[in-house]
Amino acid sequence: MNFNFSKTQQDLYELVGYLAREHFARRAEESDRLKALPLDNLRDMHEHGLLGLTISREHGGLGSGVMGEDPLLYLLAIEQTARLDLSTAHCLHIHLHATHLIDQVATAEQRKTLLGPVLERGALIGAVGSEPGRTARGVYMLNTTAQEFPEGVIINGKKNYATLAGAAEYMIVFATLKGAKPVEGHIGVAVPHDAKGYEVIQNSWDPIGMRSAVSPDIVLDNCMVSNSLIIGQPGIYPNDRWQARHYLSLAAQYLGASEGLFDCLTEYIPLRGTAAEQFTQLRLGEIRVLIDSIRWLIYRSAWLWNQGDLQQAELFSLVARHHATRTVIEIMDKAAQISGSHALTGTGKFQRMMRDLRIHTLHSNVDKTAATIGKYHLGQNFDITDRL
Repeated sequence: MNFNFSKTQQDLYELVGYLAREHFARRAEESDRLKALPLDNLRDMHEHGLLGLTISREHGGLGSGVMGEDPLLYLLAIEQTARLDLSTAHCLHIHLHATHLIDQVATAEQRKTLLGPVLERGALIGAVGSEPGRTARGVYMLNTTAQEFPEGVIINGKKNYATLAGAAEYMIVFATLKGAKPVEGHIGVAVPHDAKGYEVIQNSWDPIGMRSAVSPDIVLDNCMVSNSLIIGQPGIYPNDRWQARHYLSLAAQYLGASEGLFDCLTEYIPLRGTAAEQFTQLRLGEIRVLIDSIRWLIYRSAWLWNQGDLQQAELFSLVARHHATRTVIEIMDKAAQISGSHALTGTGKFQRMMRDLRIHTLHSNVDKTAATIGKYHLGQNFDITDRL
């Protein structure tokens, strides 16, 4: 196993690092203040071909994504973006996973309709399964329903955390076919942004962090969508465990944001006058060790996706995400100890990153994640796609 970057990976790592430093960083504070999607950043990415990262080369993209030929490539882009703007990294994460699903399971005509505009003019695609109460019910126990008709489906329901809904040309909305069981009747429908009965609820996004990763509520009220926009066969998303295929990308966001915190600390601590203190040196060294422990778990997980054993790749990705989630919380605590309260007042990169990271890590239920890994090693039944 070779952890050295290929030339393609190194070039992308440097390109996205440059875009993040020179463009994303200077826009981040205003986007956070206004709770505005970072559309200029995403346009910059399109100009460099990065919105097609998880579309296969055969279909005009760069061939990444966990089911692609180079799983690490898109993770590097997300890591480098998160180093300066975690909200933009999350928007990229949502788009890239939506396009990867389409690339892998859609028909040729659907790829032309949905992915063509992504590659040609930077169209955005989102995906949303979350809805009020789903956490308690289970990941596939959806209240959003789809009634089948000869020409398509009529969708009714409410979704939340619909990242990119305000700008995406299509949102893949997950629903359950009426009269079907949750898994067998689970479908993803690419709903056009101008579909009748599809409404993005304005001003429904107001968190303390991740403010520019705008993720509003959406309502579908007798929203009719053509059969041609149903992605894959019913049940394909849960049966093929697509939920497990975005875990590494969350870990990559935490890795990049941790590196961003470290960059802030090495810049701020000498100005604060505490660089010579042993306590500060100790905590900073501990943070460095923790960050590197996240990195190598992620990179090994990416390597495993190319080795042919999907279950092992999924499980180790779960390990990487669990470790990243737990570790970044520890990193934040140590960072706060040596930066002092002044660094957390007012506005600025460090304060924003701390807010963004704390709210973003709530995606993961670390206790349930660890229990799932324990079940596997005890030879018991486990569900890697349950809410983790």
